[in-house]
Amino acid sequence: MRLPTKQLINKIEHLSKDLSPAQLAHFLDIIDAMTALVEEAGTVGLDSNSKTDTHSVALPSVVH
Repeated sequence: MRLPTKQLINKIEHLSKDLSPAQLAHFLDIIDAMTALVEEAGTVGLDSNSKTDTHSVALPSVVH
């Protein structure tokens, strides 16, 4: 499901408003990791000569 940007921001704000500072930090780490994955996915297959290993994405450690 794809949401318009404004609606997505509203949902993120609603979800994050009741989080503790530690929970918010973890939540933002997850958002950052997802953003990096989306950006990387957008470049997959664009450079057929690249030997980049797309499976070795470094993600921040998130413990719940």
